[in-house]
Amino acid sequence: MLEFKKMTIASIDDIRPYLNMSTNRFCDFSAGGLIMWRNAFSTQYAIYDGALYIKLHLQDGRTAFTVPLGKPFRETYKNLVEYCSFTWEKLVFAIVSADEKDEILNFFPQAEVSYERDYSDYVYIGENLATLKGKKYSGQRNHINRFMHENDIWNFEEVSAVNLPEIKVFFEAYNRENEKNTFMAVTERNCVRDVLENFDAYGLYGEALRVNGKIVGFFLCEAVYDTLIVHIEKCDRNITGAYQMLAKEEAAKYCVGSLKYVNREDDSGDEGLRRSKLSYHPVFIAEKYTVTV
Repeated sequence: MLEFKKMTIASIDDIRPYLNMSTNRFCDFSAGGLIMWRNAFSTQYAIYDGALYIKLHLQDGRTAFTVPLGKPFRETYKNLVEYCSFTWEKLVFAIVSADEKDEILNFFPQAEVSYERDYSDYVYIGENLATLKGKKYSGQRNHINRFMHENDIWNFEEVSAVNLPEIKVFFEAYNRENEKNTFMAVTERNCVRDVLENFDAYGLYGEALRVNGKIVGFFLCEAVYDTLIVHIEKCDRNITGAYQMLAKEEAAKYCVGSLKYVNREDDSGDEGLRRSKLSYHPVFIAEKYTVTV
């Protein structure tokens, strides 16, 4: 029977080979996505017979599982049924793609399905963000032009042990200026701090934006399948065009070769963030579902 254990930073090497098999382009099935949020969702995992099983606790208190990675669902679902029968837990699948939803319903046709719009990811064509060509991106280009006009001295530099202390200082200053006390905001702050404190272990990469010698923004990302996943993106909101500069740099610098898409994650139901992410014209919304058997 499945034996779950707590997910820690040290689990990255265990789970990464299975995450690289994921093709649904979700931010959740990446080392950064899983490990960053492990404490918020009390994430556990089990590796059994060539498949990765993930167990987590949803915000409403329910226990849920993701669709196992590494083997077809028809070969893994019985292990979850057996586990839930033994633990007297309801079988709930979370972070389910549209295709996975249909496959689950083939085996459990009476299951209940809910669409999680607030936590569905925004996915873009990398080349579109890298070039920002066309009328639909005129707003972003105008902000970048204003940034260029108002800031004579600026540069991007890779995030490294050299500038990490400055990035930490910037991030704490950013938090003081943009303090929010919602559950998701507080949780995200702690997640970002965890990444910055354990930067080497996470294996993420990215760039910092420096203006007049001072770091005013940064982003961190990783690649899974054909998609660049941007986990963290923070900027000084007082500098017009800084966020647009980061979005362009992310795609231009790292979305190359076999990487076609950029996943800039969800909006958590924040209307302002939703408008912003839609303004970059996603090629599709990576829909996520919860399926209760």
